[in-house]
Amino acid sequence: MKKRFNFRSFTALVIFWSFIIETISGVVLYIVPPGRVANWTNWKLLGLTKDAWGAVHTIFGLVFLIFALIHIYKNWKPLLNYMKTKIKAGLKARQELAVSLLLTLVVGVATVAGVPPFSSIMDWGEKIKNSWEETTARPFIPHAELLSLDEFLKEIGVSRDAAAGLFREKAIHFESYSQTVKDIAAGNDLSPNDLYNLLKPLSAKELPAKLDDSAKVSIGLGQGYGWKKVKDVAQELGKPVEEVIAILKQAGIECREDEVLREVAERYGRKAIDLVKLISGEKK
Repeated sequence: MKKRFNFRSFTALVIFWSFIIETISGVVLYIVPPGRVANWTNWKLLGLTKDAWGAVHTIFGLVFLIFALIHIYKNWKPLLNYMKTKIKAGLKARQELAVSLLLTLVVGVATVAGVPPFSSIMDWGEKIKNSWEETTARPFIPHAELLSLDEFLKEIGVSRDAAAGLFREKAIHFESYSQTVKDIAAGNDLSPNDLYNLLKPLSAKELPAKLDDSAKVSIGLGQGYGWKKVKDVAQELGKPVEEVIAILKQAGIECREDEVLREVAERYGRKAIDLVKLISGEKK
């Protein structure tokens, strides 16, 4: 006799596998490089790009939620009885209940307030993310991969004819000059950085020899200052954090050293690069 399909077991297994995938993808997203690096170099882990990992995390989070709700619906009475039993037991264990609620409240408030060691966990994640920039190339301008081919060629000083000739020679196919560099690269199994390195020798401009050499890239171009904390920006610009805070305060901008520069800028209706230029002494 054929065994009947057990929907409850099926639901529980889907919840279990979704939880495992959510955990793995969550860890990956905790350490992935910033988008400006991941998209430019076509970064992958286990064959998946940053966007793919984000999609996996989102979709399986939704799957987990849906099947958890189905599980609750199908087992409502047993779960309700179980909860009543546990609540009664919890009310009797008043000391444990109070401590558990206090712990939850403290962790929640401390996390939002950015208090160590919770802020340190987030800082550690940011350091891991930003460390990718030390070993991989950065775009010469933020999100250069989203430019159309026409815009990209103008930025690096390469003519259409020169680019078309090179693409024919390297068997690189593209539909039109309005197509984005990211799409052209993906369609030819390349990264945007690969296309840049192919086109760079044809440039009429003096371009950085290495995109990961920050000394040759002017302030704000691909540096990602906006996503860094004020103290980290101060360190990279070679200034004491107290001096940086004083410079910003003199310009009417109040901030703390552990705040993200982009959030500070947005609070005052400014751009992060404006604050960087202000700190470094450049004219607006």
